[in-house]
Amino acid sequence: MDLATFQALLAVSGQQALADAMALEPTEAGFLACFEKLRKRHPAPLAKAAIEAALLRIKARAKFEFAAEMYFTREALEQASGDHAAAHRAKRFVPFGVVADLCCGIGGDSLAFARAGLTVHAVDLDSLRLAMTGANAAALGLKERIHLHEGDALKIPLPDVLAAFADPSRRTNGRRYLDPEDYTPPLSALRDRFPADFPLAVKIAPGVASSNLTELRAEVEFVSVDGELKECVVWFGSFRTTGRRATLLPAGVALFADNPIPMPPVEPAWEYVFDPDPAIVRAGLTSQLAADLGVFPLDHTVALFTGHEARRSPFLTTFRIERATRFHPRRLRDHLRAQHVGRVTAIKRGSTIDSEKLMKSLKLEGEEHRVIILARIRGEETMFIGERAYTDC
Repeated sequence: MDLATFQALLAVSGQQALADAMALEPTEAGFLACFEKLRKRHPAPLAKAAIEAALLRIKARAKFEFAAEMYFTREALEQASGDHAAAHRAKRFVPFGVVADLCCGIGGDSLAFARAGLTVHAVDLDSLRLAMTGANAAALGLKERIHLHEGDALKIPLPDVLAAFADPSRRTNGRRYLDPEDYTPPLSALRDRFPADFPLAVKIAPGVASSNLTELRAEVEFVSVDGELKECVVWFGSFRTTGRRATLLPAGVALFADNPIPMPPVEPAWEYVFDPDPAIVRAGLTSQLAADLGVFPLDHTVALFTGHEARRSPFLTTFRIERATRFHPRRLRDHLRAQHVGRVTAIKRGSTIDSEKLMKSLKLEGEEHRVIILARIRGEETMFIGERAYTDC
């Protein structure tokens, strides 16, 4: 979609086409069939744009509460912060009043800043994405708080801005980049735009290599949503409050530390096995969590812990283990059949076993459910068979 087509979509006729497209509940597989239906009532370019917009609204439901009223491009939707992460981040900006959202995309963070009562200067080089930010702000009743600026995030004047957030592009020609210096613009260039003590936050890929973070002199925050690692944000200047932080949403709980502490000694599997949240693992805070909860690693290369007593914590999942042994598919099948297990959830931690193929080969029947943790422990493929101890954290 180009800017002219998007503007046509915002017109009365375009809004009718979009409403008709939404009523079709299109899918990727059914795109052509929906297009053929819609083009009978609307011009072909408008029908195509309306179906694309409707598809992206459906995809965006997992990220945005008001997705049904918003506009997206595919790449911008994939990179955009969802409501939970953006609202969490906006809280740290509230004391500054006037903020910049650099490389704003379709405006996910701009909307969160505005909802938090901030005045936002949204900046992007892409005129289509910037127009979508404006349309999304209008749709959510936030237009008065968000000021749009088309231009280079590194050069555009921002005289009234007291803090800034940047979400640089991590893709070029369909290729994803993990090194922040390969972004557009690079992390170092964003830092150089502001004084050293200026409150700047930059979103980077959560898969970033640890070696890219060691010299940043900043707070590095990894964020998970509903147990899935979603984001990494680097907080510079007066934003920095610690070295590493792991934040779990929507609960809003965090674990943080300036420096890692030694990991406790490795122990054999006891009655319970604990699986830490991925944000804890990526933030390098597993040793801190182990010390806080009194649990022990099963292996220093795999993020799994063990203990004699259950631990109720939002930072990890606790499993009550009924069998822990070297992996053997026949013994696994026999054990599960003896327990009348018909449903299995597989979790892999460092294992090379094809879990999907394994689950299909078991051919189980029964009413019981078990969790199978497949992990490479001290060089051996190991299986832990058990159940979740708690289901509310």
